[in-house]
Amino acid sequence: MKRPGPEWMRELLERADIRLNPTQLDQLWRYHTLLRSRNKDRDLTRIVDFQQMVVKHYIDCMYVGKLTQLPSPLLDVGTGAGFPGIPIKIRYPHLHVILAEPRPRRVEFLREAVEALGLQRTDVFEHKVVSRSFTTPVAGVITRALETMDKTILRTSGCTPPGSRLIFMKGPSAQPELDEAMRRFGSQLEIVQDEHYRLPNMLEQKRRLIVLKKR
Repeated sequence: MKRPGPEWMRELLERADIRLNPTQLDQLWRYHTLLRSRNKDRDLTRIVDFQQMVVKHYIDCMYVGKLTQLPSPLLDVGTGAGFPGIPIKIRYPHLHVILAEPRPRRVEFLREAVEALGLQRTDVFEHKVVSRSFTTPVAGVITRALETMDKTILRTSGCTPPGSRLIFMKGPSAQPELDEAMRRFGSQLEIVQDEHYRLPNMLEQKRRLIVLKKR
């Protein structure tokens, strides 16, 4: 059995065709260490097995950038402990990422992580995103396992101008959500990407990426 560490993390990432430079790998390892150390008192994640954390959290988040072009600024709604925003920021440091999370203990963790990792152009919005609370225009919104798509579309309506994209990281059973979202908002949106995929070397991990564009 391999011992958890940066080298095993690097191997798992490379199996998914994700290659980080030494600075990025160091940032991801420090993030992982901080996440583990703060998890007990802040309830950040229920996944604690090392390999599962790397695959289901870090690879799952970073892999999206291989499937679609990530816009900037990118608003991560309901980021929780920083998923998918922080792994995406580590993998694509040029992006301006906004981590939106209203729960105080997680906000505190996010601020600590941003500082500890030295992440530039990474903001924390410590309120619930609704159409009137967040009105700064962004080029894209991303969510992972947050809520139904129509709710996200509605709550981000104040910050998504024409041309902006809504990126939904979903499981394989997302079709009813997509149907309802297009029924309600089809005149305002177009489907620009709808892709079923599996995480590399994790055949049971069926995923679906849906990208909508504001008309």
